[in-house]
Amino acid sequence: MPDGWFEYDGDLGETEHRFAEALRVRAAAWRANPLDSRLDPPDAGLPLVASLDLTDPAAHCVILTVGVHLDGRILRGDEVHNQLFTLPDEPTSLAFTATGEPEELAARAADWFEVILRRPIVSCVWTLTRNLHLFADTGELVGGLDNRSFCSPVQLARLVATGHLDGERWADRRGYRQPDVVTRVR
Repeated sequence: MPDGWFEYDGDLGETEHRFAEALRVRAAAWRANPLDSRLDPPDAGLPLVASLDLTDPAAHCVILTVGVHLDGRILRGDEVHNQLFTLPDEPTSLAFTATGEPEELAARAADWFEVILRRPIVSCVWTLTRNLHLFADTGELVGGLDNRSFCSPVQLARLVATGHLDGERWADRRGYRQPDVVTRVR
């Protein structure tokens, strides 16, 4: 495909083709790298999968892969496995389901991808121990193991604004000390 968004090899059925082309039109306006997108035609028991990697350019890593599965006129989206592109067994807070015509579903998928692309993400680094990425608007772990909040949105806003929560105290829900570095990723 010429512009790089949701490139794919092989033939698609009519429904998948209509969906893919409508999604590609919307993606052309996104402020993201087209090379972070992928479209996999139905194969090996999976429906059509359109996915997008969210990356941390400074850390040179993918921090979250989100995607949609199109199965006929049913669309399901959520965090997906970054190599198998399967949906999780238990839906995360990002999950959604929609039904409709291919162009409607492509618009719904594009809306969902755009919301995720607009969400701010911060990186919290504890030197020599760990590095976590959080959605700055909710405190949820990005690509987290259980998608529970790491800290409250109010605490996170304070952290992002000042570098500290409640003065010098790091007051998260998991007992970690204050991170050594907090940086905005996107």
